[in-house]
Order: sequence, then C-alpha cells, then structure tokens
Amino acid sequence: MHHARWCLLGLLPLLVSAPACSNDSEDDDKFSESHQVSELNASYGAFADDGRLRIFAALLGRKGFVRLRGGDTIEIDVDGQRTPNTERLLDDRVHYIADVPAPRGETEVTVTFVRGVERVVGKIRIYSAFDLKAPPTSLKKGASAEIDVDPRPDLSKWPGFFGPGLVGKAELIGECIETGSQLVDLCARGSEAGKCTQAYPLSLDSSKLILRPGTSSCNVAVHVRLAAGGSPFEGTGPAKETFKGGGFEGYRVRAFDLELTD
Repeated sequence: MHHARWCLLGLLPLLVSAPACSNDSEDDDKFSESHQVSELNASYGAFADDGRLRIFAALLGRKGFVRLRGGDTIEIDVDGQRTPNTERLLDDRVHYIADVPAPRGETEVTVTFVRGVERVVGKIRIYSAFDLKAPPTSLKKGASAEIDVDPRPDLSKWPGFFGPGLVGKAELIGECIETGSQLVDLCARGSEAGKCTQAYPLSLDSSKLILRPGTSSCNVAVHVRLAAGGSPFEGTGPAKETFKGGGFEGYRVRAFDLELTD
C-alpha cells in the first residue's frame, strides 16, 4: 500500500521561510493579532489517500508565517463536521493541521479563520476515492502509458475558468528522477500541442521526465492525483473582511509501482 507524501515546505509558493527576527517589533510580526485581516495571506491544502485525509492551514503576514494569537482561531470542518486541529512548529514555519480517516465519497473541506465576529471562509471539494484500472507495470523511456480511474469523474460537475476544475497529475518518485521526484500533467491522448485536455483515459508521457544522466532502467512510484482548487476566500462577517491573497489546493491520490526501461 502506498501513502502520499505530505510536504509542508512545498504546499504552495507562499510557504517560504521568514527572515530571523531580532527585535520586539519584528517579534510582534510573528503573531496574527498584530496584523489586519487584509494583511494576511492564507495557504491551505487538503490531501486524501486511501486511508487518511490531511488538512494543512498556514497564515503569512508581513515577515512570513504567523502564529494565532489574541483570540484568533482556525476552524476546520469536513463535510460539515468540526474537526480538531493542532499547531505544528518547524523552524520558522507554522501550520495548523487536522488528520482524519478519509471519507470514501466526494468530500467538502472548509477552513475558517475566526477573529471576533469576522469570518474568512475557504472551501474545497475533494474527489471521491477511486481505483486505478490496470495501471502499467513497465514503460519504455520516452513512451506514453494509459492511466484510467474507476469511477471516472463527471467533469461537467467540476467547472473551471479554462476547462474542468478537476485535473489529473502524477508525481513520479525514484532514484532515476533528477530531483528525486517530478510532478507531470496527465492529459488526454490527442491533446493539442501546448494544451492539456482533460478526458479519460489520461496519458502519462514519460518524455516529460528529467532523468539523471546515464540512468538505465529503474523503479518509480507513481502517485496519481485528481486535483482541484478551492473557491475564492469569502469574508462572511459584518465587515466582509478577507485575506490579501493566497490559495487552497487539494487532491485525492492513488499510487502504483512502475519500471522505466531503456
């Protein structure tokens, strides 16, 4: 059984290290209460495999990550049910994390920043659990392989700005990958050059991979993601305050092993 890797460092481009603090004024910047809501950026993620649903929330202010203070809180709901979250500190990075059994069906995750009567709400839909239909066991370098899922999503129910809002991606992890892992788009066969059409079955194009020089055959783990973005953050309090920026990403993932051959 494979489980997805949850990397706090790479959740979103916003999640970057902050400069070291050196005085009281800068120390105040470490806490949410010293910021207006409109000064904060939010970086949220919700990721489900065949066992767990993990939700990450981070807030960034003028100098980087901030900790909740002054009565500010984060509330996390999974399909309308309140879920406890814990604060995790790693160097200068701060995340609020919930970890629950993954529901099998389509799941809605809501993360709410609370300050007094003000609320800033972020929501995302996570696709239902799926199986991989006869995934390939080997693939010649430079060739493509069919990737199909069961059940296939009804993409008409996942509208996006430039096509379906639910997209296929694959993270390949192995020693022969130049950086150890690489995320590639999964596109329908016959997609026009420069476009990635979403229609099933999808295609894994190994020519997109950047391999270590001199690599012969190797085994990789392929993590197939059905990924979506969250709705825009919404201020629901009396003042309708909302964040300066940020985003909410999420996906459901299943994995298989693949041998890349010459």
